[in-house]
Amino acid sequence: MKIIDYNQWSNTAEMLQILSQMLGKVKLQRVPAQPGWAHILLYPTASGFTTGLIPKDSEGFIINLDILESRIYAKTTEGTTAGFKFDDGKSIKEYYNAFRNMLFEVICDTEIYPMPQEMSLKKPFNEDYGKRNYNKDDAKNYHKVATFVYNELTKFAAPYRNKKILPGLFWGTFDITTILYSGEEAPFPGNTIIERSAFDEKLIEFGFWPGDSNYEKPTFFVLPYPFLTEDLSKSPIRPNKAFYSKEKSEFFLSLEDVMNYSNPSKAIQDFFHSAFTILATHERWHNVNWYEKPLLMPIQP
Repeated sequence: MKIIDYNQWSNTAEMLQILSQMLGKVKLQRVPAQPGWAHILLYPTASGFTTGLIPKDSEGFIINLDILESRIYAKTTEGTTAGFKFDDGKSIKEYYNAFRNMLFEVICDTEIYPMPQEMSLKKPFNEDYGKRNYNKDDAKNYHKVATFVYNELTKFAAPYRNKKILPGLFWGTFDITTILYSGEEAPFPGNTIIERSAFDEKLIEFGFWPGDSNYEKPTFFVLPYPFLTEDLSKSPIRPNKAFYSKEKSEFFLSLEDVMNYSNPSKAIQDFFHSAFTILATHERWHNVNWYEKPLLMPIQP
């Protein structure tokens, strides 16, 4: 696993995000809605990401983004399969057409909204004719990073007893995230549909973001809602390279700093656990003792 700044693999990252959005938009149309947009998540697999089972009448189908084999394929519960390869030098429009043909072959009549979501790109998928660069090795390296991140997020979130969203890829912002909830209502003050649905109760989001054109460093983060106005930069966040940004109202720890510790896993777990303690205390979460009470099943070796 290599640490690559976003600007070093931005073309490939953008392509993977667009392809993941095509998968996610099918879930958005067909999967019953859940709080916090949990129903639209993509989940890591041994070779990429998957939608998981999507309802289709009394049957179902899955769509997989296979990074190791550079292909997208769909399979129904009746055994019908279809798919296509992706590679360097093709356009978003070509992939969008191939994606729609794939859905037609598995007898799925879903029409997805062709505009990129939460990206700087403004062209609809069906109007983006420009040829794109795609580097398979960079994509495979991202898959290794995503696997590492997913394992650490799962390790952190698994024992908590409160309501939560287990780790998955939010394809709009392209971050892998898990969310813990306090159980206390806190409606979002604005009118935007994404934020109103994502932020309607007290929560703390723990995740990893590979960077973008404005900030190139791949970074772990912890974000509370309601968003903070206080400066928590003096709080006892761990490990020592972690910090709080008053501008962003988030705690940050770069992947590069994580990998420089003798025990990267411990550094990540210390970061998440110390941030949770700081924020849950600051926001006066109730029942934290219950949320953190050890599980009764035997501890795994």
